[in-house]
Amino acid sequence: MEFHRQIDPAHSTQEESGDESSSLQTRRHVILSIVAIILFVSSLVGVLRLAVGMQLGPNTPALDYYLTLALTVFSLVLTSIVMSYEARMAERIILTSNFQNRIDQLENRLKYREDMLRLVSDHQPASITIFDRHNRYFFVNEAVAEKLGRPSAELIGQPPIRVLSSELAKKLEIQLAEARASDDPIEVVDRVVDEKGVTRFLMRHYEAVSKLAEMEGCVMLREEDLTNLIVERERREQMLKHVIDTLVAVVDRRDPYASGHSLRVGQLSKVIAEEMGLERVLIEAAEIAGSLMNFGKVLVSRRILTKTSALTPDELQRVRDSILTSADILAIIGFDGPVVPTLRQVLERYDGTGVPEGLKGEDIMVTARIVSAANAFVAFVSPRAHRDGLSFKEALSAMAGEAGKSYDERVLVAMAHFIENRPAKLDWLVANKLT
Repeated sequence: MEFHRQIDPAHSTQEESGDESSSLQTRRHVILSIVAIILFVSSLVGVLRLAVGMQLGPNTPALDYYLTLALTVFSLVLTSIVMSYEARMAERIILTSNFQNRIDQLENRLKYREDMLRLVSDHQPASITIFDRHNRYFFVNEAVAEKLGRPSAELIGQPPIRVLSSELAKKLEIQLAEARASDDPIEVVDRVVDEKGVTRFLMRHYEAVSKLAEMEGCVMLREEDLTNLIVERERREQMLKHVIDTLVAVVDRRDPYASGHSLRVGQLSKVIAEEMGLERVLIEAAEIAGSLMNFGKVLVSRRILTKTSALTPDELQRVRDSILTSADILAIIGFDGPVVPTLRQVLERYDGTGVPEGLKGEDIMVTARIVSAANAFVAFVSPRAHRDGLSFKEALSAMAGEAGKSYDERVLVAMAHFIENRPAKLDWLVANKLT
């Protein structure tokens, strides 16, 4: 792990100058100690000479006596000054040594934490990068260095334009600016074609670093390769689509008069859900549930399904029960959304008089309310063995009379709005049938 710090050179210089200062103070202390010893010895010599001179009496020259006395006093004074300065210098050396030991402890602790961060970040499969306030590489883990094909030490301090193509560098700088301006993290999924022409899907998570020392304005980028996940999901969705198409085809062969009914219910359920602004998982659940709600008909006698006269109450009940049977049969399939719960509630009525649990209003899943309305509309406008189909206008009018009873009024409004304004989106919706 490498960090980009603008103060590193100065920090290194300060360490060197600190070592030199400590060495110089030590040399000065030694010199002052020697000087103090010399001055002290000189003072002793002067005192001895004065003592000898006093013993000699009047024969001692006055000049020598006073000169010796002056030098002795000066030596004593100078010795006291030097020893005082030496004591202060010794104290300063001790304080400096203690301070340096504290610095060494803090640096060792910092290095330990950096090594721990290196261990954690370098063992992450995701690429982790931190950019400083000038958009230069501040930190990269091993995954980034390996991906870019350059040692991390060469990346630190470099602007993106010197590492990436001009197009990618410009796009990266725009996303970094957006991350700094946003209060929340930003996630984007980019489709990238590498040099070998292989398409990959990369999820990039941008988050501004909290205002720590030396890191204000920095942005952390976490990049994960979702290619395998997306490819697997698309393969699974494609397989699920084939399964659904096969199941719908089985129902159509059992009931030729209702051929295409399930497909139309699924399509109409999807556009109603979109018209209501539901999230993607619920839109898909409504479409799949609409397409498969009649799958239970495979257990209904073909005689009943192809009967040219009106169904008896018992026969009609068997057909309705088959819808609930669809949920039981399809429960073994692992749908992403609430497909099976939707099928279990599709016979509920908005006023609470439906089956199997008598749910009412908002207690019924919105996807079930959508599929119920879509199924009824397709049934109204589709011809059957025992009757002709209604026009779109007649069907919408008949269903509007059941708003708040059989159907959710908001679902009916969304369906009517789509049919009246965007019928061309579904090829079986013909505009002139509204007349």
